[in-house]
Amino acid sequence: MKNVSMRFCGYTFHHNPATLRIGNTGNIRELISPTCEPQSAHLGRKPVRITGEGELYGADCIAQFEVLQKLFYQGRKGLLSLPGMPAVYAYLKELEMIAQPKENVLGYRFTFIEAIATPQSAEQPEFYETIVANESLWDIGYRYGVPVDTLIRLNPQIKYIDALDDGERVRLC
Repeated sequence: MKNVSMRFCGYTFHHNPATLRIGNTGNIRELISPTCEPQSAHLGRKPVRITGEGELYGADCIAQFEVLQKLFYQGRKGLLSLPGMPAVYAYLKELEMIAQPKENVLGYRFTFIEAIATPQSAEQPEFYETIVANESLWDIGYRYGVPVDTLIRLNPQIKYIDALDDGERVRLC
């Protein structure tokens, strides 16, 4: 494997970081169904988190850090090339100097977050309750342990939360 230099938004790290951690996390939503049984739904993956530490060397080590700082302040996504991995689009989320600069050496730490497109419609199970006469969203919320403000958000078609129609369907999650 060819060891290439780490790059971000056109900036090439003169020395690759001493440590590099790449974290992958699944997006799991735990739900309680109307029958009160726990269920889980896999909603894809969360953005990859890339963290590391390293040192910048040379008489211009502070200037090198200032270039990274400028990229951080811009807050834009850019192409991140990592040694031995495919390039990804990412945001520079955190950047910090971790040691007082010594002569020609400056320690730093960073965190990148992968920029992934949000799916248009993630598959999420939906649960509904059919209303019987004289029920309100307060009753439904109490019965299933769902806050009323959540029920209001999930059911924008309901105009009066205290006067639901018999047979009306209320989305629970």
